[in-house]
Amino acid sequence: MKMTTGLIIGLIVLISAFGFYSCKGKDKSSEKYVQPEKVTVTKVNENPYPGLRTQAINVTAEQLKLKLDDDKAVYGIAMDWNMGNAIITVFSFTTGDASVYISTGQVLIGGYAHETVVDAAKEFVKIGENYISIAKKTDKIEPTNESKVDFYLLTKSGKYYIEDDLTLIQNGKSELSKLFEAGNKVITEYRLIADKK
Repeated sequence: MKMTTGLIIGLIVLISAFGFYSCKGKDKSSEKYVQPEKVTVTKVNENPYPGLRTQAINVTAEQLKLKLDDDKAVYGIAMDWNMGNAIITVFSFTTGDASVYISTGQVLIGGYAHETVVDAAKEFVKIGENYISIAKKTDKIEPTNESKVDFYLLTKSGKYYIEDDLTLIQNGKSELSKLFEAGNKVITEYRLIADKK
């Protein structure tokens, strides 16, 4: 699907409301993240978030036409970033597909048409593979509690789950900080696409 003008405008407004920014300079590790107090809640008639999130988290390797020899190979990853009054969910797959769903009703799709989003999505999944050994197998699919970030690693053998406190992650004091930065990179690439329009 191509991103419509309305979606691009919505993305610009959304990103502005969320206050995404990054520090000047070459050190990418000093990247800043969304400030929870700047989230704007938008009312929508029918919120697509629950259905889209459930559908994406249940995508199988077969549906993606992937042939995986290892049942624990990570083919997809979901990140739920619970900011209190909104949850940002990022999905990425080894195919390069990526989407961002926001619990207030906004949907960001179509990034597969942009090499930068595809690269960020693949890198997010690749980094996620390093965490399969500490993740726990789960049947749970609900987003995490307030002030937490959780990750679902999708494999042929099932879903694996890990989470940590947002503050620890943002301060680089969590073993999940690098994974969070990779998920945030997917969001950033969507923002940069909007900035070019």
